[in-house]
Amino acid sequence: MKRFLSLTLALCLALSSLVFTAAAAENGAALSAAHALKSLGLFKGTDKGLELDRAPTRMEAIIMLIRLTGVENDALSRDWSHPFEDAPTWQNADKYLGYAYQKGMTKGVDSSHFDPESAAGAREVATLTLRAIGYTDDEERTVWEAWDYLCADIGLIPEEITTIPEVFTRGEAAQIYYTALDCKLPKENFEITLAEKLINNGVFTKAGYTLSKKIAVNDISIEKDSLDAIATAIYAGAEADFSHMRVYHQSLDAETAPYYIGADNIPFTDAMACEPMMLAQAHSVCLVRVKEGTDIEAAKSAIRENVDPRKWICVGVEEENIRVVNRGNLILLVMDNNCPDALVESFMSLNK
Repeated sequence: MKRFLSLTLALCLALSSLVFTAAAAENGAALSAAHALKSLGLFKGTDKGLELDRAPTRMEAIIMLIRLTGVENDALSRDWSHPFEDAPTWQNADKYLGYAYQKGMTKGVDSSHFDPESAAGAREVATLTLRAIGYTDDEERTVWEAWDYLCADIGLIPEEITTIPEVFTRGEAAQIYYTALDCKLPKENFEITLAEKLINNGVFTKAGYTLSKKIAVNDISIEKDSLDAIATAIYAGAEADFSHMRVYHQSLDAETAPYYIGADNIPFTDAMACEPMMLAQAHSVCLVRVKEGTDIEAAKSAIRENVDPRKWICVGVEEENIRVVNRGNLILLVMDNNCPDALVESFMSLNK
């Protein structure tokens, strides 16, 4: 910490007036960061979408800290005790909060209250992120007190963010979270980044992180990228959360394709299905890249007329919740009862 606290008084004065601006959200930087994080499983929306213009709550900030440190599975693996009387009542809230308390991530606002629904400001989000990176308090100054020095030294605050408003948003928090992945870790002698540590710990893969970089700059092409990359980008860009489904990607061939898309006479070069690991969940996203010269409209009609929306065990998708659209030679089939249009909109927003 001493080397950070040796920054000049001029830097101190400059940072004391630092404020974050909402301009970043307006130019898409916040949305791009959220999509990139979502592709890695580090950012999730709510039943109202990504809500990037809303202030994050203290509870959300704690959950994000747990995800950034790669210990979410550990946190959810068992019950953890905590002294807070105002813990949220939704499922797993006690596990997140108890884990954070037991691991020294938070002490609450007092000995028996956490105040989970209060807004988490820029300083709080930055401090928690610094702790995720590995900075700890010492005898001279806490991370909370030195947050501005540390953020400036490691470049934690994205260049697009120039001012801190009274209300700090989830979108601005997402930008800081994504920037943190490229920061080097003090406990690792500044030799590896947070992303490299999470890759080593199996939180996500190196290929997934590379893909997230492309998603962050909207560089996924429906013509040039693999169907796997396109499917990942579709889910990441959808204004909905599908993480609870544990969707897996499966390449299709002439033998397996009919089960997923219904039609058995569509000439395609490659195809992929994305469906939940639990068969009792009715959800399917399929991508079919047809051969040049194929009658696209006829292929789409064949899929729409023959696909089986009741193929799952005891569940199914309503007819009105089936979507079949295309961009060039790439056809997208969506069957989902909750938010099929969110997936279509994400697909349509990808680069050609």
